[in-house]
Amino acid sequence: MILTIDIGGTNIKYGLCDESGNIQHKGEYPTLDTADKIVQSICDLPFSYDGIAISMPGILNEDHSKAFITGKLSFLSNYPLRDRLEEIKNCKVTIENDSRCATWAELGYGNLMDSKNALVVVLGTYIGMGIVIDHKVYEGSHLLAGEYSDAHMDLEKSYTNTMAAYFGKDGLERAAGLTGRELFKNLDDEKVYAGFDQYCQNLAWMLSNIQLLLDVDTILIGGGISAQSKLIECIKENMRGLKQWFPTLESPDIRACKFNNDANLLGALCYYKNNTENY
Repeated sequence: MILTIDIGGTNIKYGLCDESGNIQHKGEYPTLDTADKIVQSICDLPFSYDGIAISMPGILNEDHSKAFITGKLSFLSNYPLRDRLEEIKNCKVTIENDSRCATWAELGYGNLMDSKNALVVVLGTYIGMGIVIDHKVYEGSHLLAGEYSDAHMDLEKSYTNTMAAYFGKDGLERAAGLTGRELFKNLDDEKVYAGFDQYCQNLAWMLSNIQLLLDVDTILIGGGISAQSKLIECIKENMRGLKQWFPTLESPDIRACKFNNDANLLGALCYYKNNTENY
């Protein structure tokens, strides 16, 4: 059994998983305010297991032992989390970036099991991306592949001009003039739908540009909003409409991710299995 941990800005989720990806026990508790408290909280979980698999935000260092983090979890930045847990629990510990964990979950247990090249786009507060090339999660030369939230639309250097602002939670709400929950209840309103469609059209343009670079066979959309089938259909429709501008572009299969709340737990497990000798 492997203990899987998803460290988030608000809560820490945990799950005790078998090697097939079945979560036997799971729960969550508020994210604590120091690195040592987080370590202790993980060690205090009352389970027997053979290893620990962690999903966390931030840019990981080369050996995946710690991460550079800003914002609310900056106290974890460059903290030797893997080594500390291995020292205390005397078991193998792995750490993977949370955006890539969503991709690992789909590759190992979900909608990318039969895909060779793919893109996973997670629409949340920001925008996260995972890239699969030749059935392997691509990290890049500096473990930065998929960190698309900070990409800018042009030379204006401000948050409002980033991909996160355009395609994250704020961008959708700004386009439609409603919160995400309200939006899908009011798509019959012509003005609301026009804003929603514009958001999907912009997202389709962005995905088409990336498709020209990567030429993937599948694009998965994740995040809580991906549960809305109308979002997926609107993205598909707008991608088809762009064929006139990209006549040679092969349209990928566009679907929702299989996993939502458990994606990072399962992704951490899949990363562990693929990066642990003799597992």
